[in-house]
Amino acid sequence: MAKVMVVDDEPDLRDMINLMMQKEGYETETAENGEDFLKKIDDFQPDIVTLDVMMPGLTTKEILDKIKEKKSDPKIILCTVVRFSDNEKKRLFDMGNVIDYITKPFDFDIVIKTVKEHVK
Repeated sequence: MAKVMVVDDEPDLRDMINLMMQKEGYETETAENGEDFLKKIDDFQPDIVTLDVMMPGLTTKEILDKIKEKKSDPKIILCTVVRFSDNEKKRLFDMGNVIDYITKPFDFDIVIKTVKEHVK
């Protein structure tokens, strides 16, 4: 089964997504911010990551840039309260690794469905 890493600075949300992914049979790991994620990525080697866009510390762009320096190359699903324009979506998807995004607040079934769509 695929490995899913959940990166979010909100502990309740992070834990809930993590639990849901485990219930779906995925091996999981969590990280509370970009720095924590980058420390754990090479050891865990996730297939897919749900990445909160607005966290303290590193920006999303910095995180995505630093992934390129890692041996792991996961697919990224962004989780955000921001509604992106078509131009912003294109820019995000062109940054590499980003394959989809989910707008908060979201139904947890949407998270499961989106992960399943992208994990082969």
